[in-house]
Amino acid sequence: QRFSFSPQSLLREWPDSVVAAVVSSLAALATMSATHIHALFAPRPPLEFMPPYSTQTGRKRKQGFTGVAQYSNLFDSKDEEESNFAEFKPIEQRKERRERIAKEREKRAQDTLVQAINDWDPSQYTMETDSYKTAFVGRLSYLTDESKLKREMEQYGVVKNVTLVYDKDTKKPRGYGFVEFEHERDMKTAYKHADGRKIDGRRILVDVERGRTVKDWKPRRLGGGLGSSRKWRPKKTKQEKMEAKRAEALAAARAHASSKRDEARSGYRGEDRSGGG
Repeated sequence: QRFSFSPQSLLREWPDSVVAAVVSSLAALATMSATHIHALFAPRPPLEFMPPYSTQTGRKRKQGFTGVAQYSNLFDSKDEEESNFAEFKPIEQRKERRERIAKEREKRAQDTLVQAINDWDPSQYTMETDSYKTAFVGRLSYLTDESKLKREMEQYGVVKNVTLVYDKDTKKPRGYGFVEFEHERDMKTAYKHADGRKIDGRRILVDVERGRTVKDWKPRRLGGGLGSSRKWRPKKTKQEKMEAKRAEALAAARAHASSKRDEARSGYRGEDRSGGG
């Protein structure tokens, strides 16, 4: 059922006090003048005029310009400038610092090597053996002992004595030793045929004892010897290695392209010759 009502029916249902209040409110709203409503939307009054700051305080006084002659005594003289320039040290770059450290390290190593060469006395390392019958055996396994080395060397002749070199501090083998034979011909046979033989899984190196047979001979640790693996080599930086690899790759690519061009030209000439024949 639809609910419907009218103002008259609503007033009849309300109490008299509520009806009186509503009537008084409507009367007050009706009596309100239009000026009050327009006043709510009226613009604000304009701002008060204030004179500019310059007119209030007057013109700002500027400081006059003067010369620099009065400050000439604060500059360095010619002699002071030259001394300061001579004492000036530029900032060291990373590459320059690396090169300086490498040169200092190389110089210290050279000085240490020269001192060691001057202090080296071969006579204190001399063994009571015949130098022309003694063979040097290097690159030995650390598991190889005197008895095993003697059994292997007896295949080339009668072995008189076997001496392995041990570390003074740790008492561990250094990986090389000396084998003395009864006859010089046996030593020469071992020098020719035993070099490169495998003992305990490692290929040995056999040579004559050069410390007492070669004049002015120096051991490998003092810059002598026959090998070159311990010689100083300049170290390359990561960037230099990458540039070297890039140059190698570029050279290989150019060589490959040149070979391809040569093959194409040779094939083209062959076709021309076959066509002409």
